[in-house]
Amino acid sequence: MAGEAGASAETEHATAVSAVSTHTTTRYDLPTPRRTLTRLFRTWLIGITVFGYGPAITYGWLAWLLNEKQWRWAFLMYFTEVPLIGGFCILLVPWLAYRPIHRALTAWSRGESVDRSQCIRVYQRALELPWWVAVGSFIAAFIGYVVGVGVVHWQANQPISEMIKTMPAIPLVGGMMGAFCYFGTVRALHPVVAWCSVQLKQARPLRHTSLAAKFLTTTCVLAIAAVCLLQPAAYTLGQLVTEEQLQDRALTQLKAVAGRVALFERLQDRTALLRDAVLGRYGYAFILDREGHIITPHPRNFTRLEQEQLYNARAHVQGREGVWVDRVGYHRVVAFAKLVDPPWMLMSIAFPNDFAAPLNRYVRFGWVVMIEVFFVVILFGRYFTRGITTPLAELTRAARQIAERGDFSQHVPVTTTDELSEVARSFNHMVEELRTSKADLEQYTKRLEQSTQELSALNQEMEDLLRVVSHDLRAPLINIQGFSKRLEPVIQEALRKLTLVAERSQDNGLRTETETFRDTMQARFAESLRFISKGVEKMDALLASLLAISRVGRKADPIRPNDLNTILDDVLATFDHQLKERSIQVIRHPLSTQVPCRLNEINQVFSNLIANAINYMGAAEQRFIEIGGREQAEHVECYVRDTGIGIGSEDQERVFQMFTRLQAIDVPGEGVGLAYVRKILRSHGGKIWVTSQKGQGSTFFFTLPMTPATMQGVTG
Repeated sequence: MAGEAGASAETEHATAVSAVSTHTTTRYDLPTPRRTLTRLFRTWLIGITVFGYGPAITYGWLAWLLNEKQWRWAFLMYFTEVPLIGGFCILLVPWLAYRPIHRALTAWSRGESVDRSQCIRVYQRALELPWWVAVGSFIAAFIGYVVGVGVVHWQANQPISEMIKTMPAIPLVGGMMGAFCYFGTVRALHPVVAWCSVQLKQARPLRHTSLAAKFLTTTCVLAIAAVCLLQPAAYTLGQLVTEEQLQDRALTQLKAVAGRVALFERLQDRTALLRDAVLGRYGYAFILDREGHIITPHPRNFTRLEQEQLYNARAHVQGREGVWVDRVGYHRVVAFAKLVDPPWMLMSIAFPNDFAAPLNRYVRFGWVVMIEVFFVVILFGRYFTRGITTPLAELTRAARQIAERGDFSQHVPVTTTDELSEVARSFNHMVEELRTSKADLEQYTKRLEQSTQELSALNQEMEDLLRVVSHDLRAPLINIQGFSKRLEPVIQEALRKLTLVAERSQDNGLRTETETFRDTMQARFAESLRFISKGVEKMDALLASLLAISRVGRKADPIRPNDLNTILDDVLATFDHQLKERSIQVIRHPLSTQVPCRLNEINQVFSNLIANAINYMGAAEQRFIEIGGREQAEHVECYVRDTGIGIGSEDQERVFQMFTRLQAIDVPGEGVGLAYVRKILRSHGGKIWVTSQKGQGSTFFFTLPMTPATMQGVTG
């Protein structure tokens, strides 16, 4: 049935259209959930891989190259901590925060209506998510550092004092990864934020984050990263140079001492001779026998080589002489030389820290440089960002003045030669166009107001004329009706006289002719009086309808909140006999309550629509009238659906014109009912339309505003 199909299509359309922006058409399409999720995870995975592994491994290789046992644990920690801690803080937790956005996008992509409150929540969460991802990145770097320091200290015997030197890894890894994930997440969620912003029109502003703060933070992170990467690289290079020089010197001095040790037999002499092999303030030397026992006095009172805790010492002392750097535990340079007779081994222990005064000064100088770079970046960034934010602030101020006060005299100064100057020029051009458009609009508004006043006056004159004509024409009609009734006894008296003449006449021919004339006159007079009576009744009904139309919207019947269900009860009660007589079933759905309207006029709306549905029901097998409606944000929409003969698409607008009757069937009425209904609804600020097909029923929809303010200025 076309009436029902049209109503269903209308209902589905109203449901699918966003409740936030029903009539808005923009170039922003709803982003797909799959694409948005893919872009987010791609950003987060790149952040973990490139900025989690890359700087961390590079920094670890530079800072921890001095410990061959430690770097293995360091890299092992990277390949376990980064996926676990980073995956939790940068993948799992952000995904849980993003899930409400993903669910909303999925629902909207299926065609569900967009609720404004839900759209606001998605908009706010999409703006807040990049910040929380950045915080999660820094937390992941901090947790990874603490756990890594503990494990490496426990497994590699590295002193805590040495581990603290790697603390710049926190701002390095966390800052770079956080900055990338922040801007990457902003970029990935930009389509979502843009679409929600277009739908909301006037979205509530969130916590303000200045462009200067974003720029300074990113610049500081990059500056610290550069310094943090250069400092351990230079430190490691200096440490390697110190170790090489110390190895050459330690082996040379130990070989010289070894050549002379055999010349002395007393232990005191040999011990005194070993002092020539000692390097640095804390260095020392000693002699071992074949079983690895220390046979000379030891500064730490060790008696066996194992007590030195040299990493993999047996593998290093295979040759006759040699030197190596032991970076496990204490950082030491170990040199050894073997004697044949007696079968002893001389060993020298030197600490590079005794010769690392220049490196320590470099470290201190590096911290000073880092602090200086930090302040220089802040100072430079302050003036640089002021060059960006100052023109933007002027643009914002001018736009606010235009929006709040309508001040089109605003002009943004063009003070740069970059893209900001183009923005300022475009804004000034827009203001000029708006100023011109405003002047044209004001002139047009004045002309429109004048035309409206003239039209209102003309409309009032027409209504007054219609009311006067409708009222004055009824008086002649009453006279016609009265004189026609006075003619009836005169005609009856004339017919009676003719009958007497016929009876008294002796001439049969005259009698017959008289009787024939009497019968003919009786028939003609009866028919003429009947036509006069029907014409008068029809004209009276038509004038009554015109008079009713002219009275629509009178202030004598004020607008008050009314229950549409109660109005419909009264209407259906008046049509109860006709509905039962024609076997028409009425299907009712709940209507809105407390709707501002004029009770009598809305009663007439339902009456006319239901009367039309009854009169034009036709011979359909299914005979029913369905009445229902729904309440929306600004208005109430009602419908009256029937299974009647229907209306062609070419006539669906004409049915609301006065004196229009499209159907060829004999039904009562003057063709003003739907025109009357449309004027009533227009006077309320509503509208009426129909969806129908011939032979498949019709559905009449009409709306009523929920607030009387919507009806101000409506003239009908």
